[in-house]
Amino acid sequence: MKNKTILLNILLIFLWGCGSDNDDIYIISKPKPEPKPLKVIHHLSIESIDNIDSNYNPIYSTNTFEFSYENGQVSKLTNIEKVGSYSDFEYDKDKKLIKILKYNNNILESSVELYYSDNLLSYTTTTEKGKIIQNDKFHYTQNLLTSSETCSNPESCSGLNPITYTYYSTNNLESISDHKEKSVFLYDLKINPFKEYNPYFKIITNNYLYLTLSHNNPVSENVFSNSSSVAYRTIIYTITYDNENYPLTVIGKDAVTDRLWVSYTFDYQTIMVDQE
Repeated sequence: MKNKTILLNILLIFLWGCGSDNDDIYIISKPKPEPKPLKVIHHLSIESIDNIDSNYNPIYSTNTFEFSYENGQVSKLTNIEKVGSYSDFEYDKDKKLIKILKYNNNILESSVELYYSDNLLSYTTTTEKGKIIQNDKFHYTQNLLTSSETCSNPESCSGLNPITYTYYSTNNLESISDHKEKSVFLYDLKINPFKEYNPYFKIITNNYLYLTLSHNNPVSENVFSNSSSVAYRTIIYTITYDNENYPLTVIGKDAVTDRLWVSYTFDYQTIMVDQE
C-alpha cells in the first residue's frame, strides 16, 4: 500500500509537470506584421510669382523642399534653396502633430504649438523670441475643416483674416475664400501625393505646399473677387504623371495670357512603415 501511495504521488507530480510544460507550449505570441512599403514625396519644388517688376513682369521664386520621415510621418522639411532653412515636426504617441520648430540660417526663428479638442486640431500659437506673435483657430463640420482664423495680434484679436473652405462630395476642396477673393477648383481623377499623409500636417501645409487637403490634383482654378460672380483669372493646370498615376509636374498658367502662375515638381521615394 505504501508503494502504491508513493507511485501515485510520483504520477501526480509527473502529470502536474506535463501540464505546466503544455501551458508554456501553447502560449503563442502574435507575430509582428512585416513593415510595408509606402511611396512618399522625396522632393517638391515650387516655382511661383514672388513680385511684379516696374514693367508688370512677374518675378519668380523657387523653393525646393526635401522631406525626411520618421515612423511614417514627416519629421523634417528642408528648403535646399536656402542654406540652414528647415522645419522640424514633433508628434505625440497618437501621431498628433504637436510642435513645429522653424529654423533660418540654422538658428531657431519660431515655434508653433498645436492644441486639440479630442481628435480635431483646435488652435495653434506661434512664438518668436519668447513672445506669442500669432494665433490660428480651426473650425469643422463633420470632421472637415470649414474655416480658420489667423490673428497676428493675439492681445486684441477677435478673429482677423478668416478663411472659408467648401468641399465636393469626393472630399476635394471646392473653394477657398478670404475677405478679398475666392478660388474655385476642378480636379483630375488621379492620386494627390499628399492623400495618405498625416491629417494635421495637411491642415498646416494646405495651399502652402499644395492643395494637401484634397484627394486629387487640380486641373483648373477660377478666381473671383468677392464683389463679382465673374472670374477675373482662370488658371489651367497641366499635369504629367508617372506609371502609378502620381503627378510629376503640375504647371499652372493663366488661361488668357499663358503666363506661368505656379508650378510643382515632385519626385518620390519608398520608405518602410510599421503596420498597426
